Amino acid sequence: MSVARKIAWEKFIPAYEANDLDNTVIDDQNDQDNSNFEEDEDNEEGMMNFVNIQDLISMRKIRTPFGYYDINDQFSPYNMFDCWIGHTNFRIRQSDFHILNKQIDGIGCLKVISPYRFFIGIERMFTFPSVRIQIQKELCNNLEFDQDINNVNNNEIDNVISRLNEALFNIKDSNKWAVFVGKDGNIMTIKNSEFESDTDYQKELTTLKLLKNGNIITYDSL
Repeated sequence: MSVARKIAWEKFIPAYEANDLDNTVIDDQNDQDNSNFEEDEDNEEGMMNFVNIQDLISMRKIRTPFGYYDINDQFSPYNMFDCWIGHTNFRIRQSDFHILNKQIDGIGCLKVISPYRFFIGIERMFTFPSVRIQIQKELCNNLEFDQDINNVNNNEIDNVISRLNEALFNIKDSNKWAVFVGKDGNIMTIKNSEFESDTDYQKELTTLKLLKNGNIITYDSL
């Protein structure tokens, strides 16, 4: 019996290259304070060392799946994209890579980093939930739509996902939100700013969760 495909998601946090530069700066500042700048020549040399260390800090590297980048490099994947790591319970095959690389809208960069793990960077005009739903549909086959939609063509499903991305884009900055995607392709959204109290929001959220004819995404389920 085949095991249902699953993907767990982890927000990518870049690793800094190991160094003690911050401590060095603190020590250097303390040394300067203790000297009270008694001699202009020593002061000038001390300040030069401090500037050099600051330059090094501003050029500190971050480690990404694509190599090391300056922390301020605008072309670093971390600065260009919304970055996530997908952990799978199935081996990532060439066909899976092809789907991620060619068929999922919104993926700006992609790298397989182990047989069960892949890295994606999401473009600015797309949202992680909409990309995630596409991946679930294509790789895990666990996104359900009514048979009528499935029988029409993939363009209708693509239209649903496009409208979903637009809906998510409009509410993603809210503190709390939820999106319900019906099997018939209808989309309903709620956000806490629309309600007078959090209690009212939670009541409406409970109503959405009780619906059985679709899928729900909430701000805290990512």
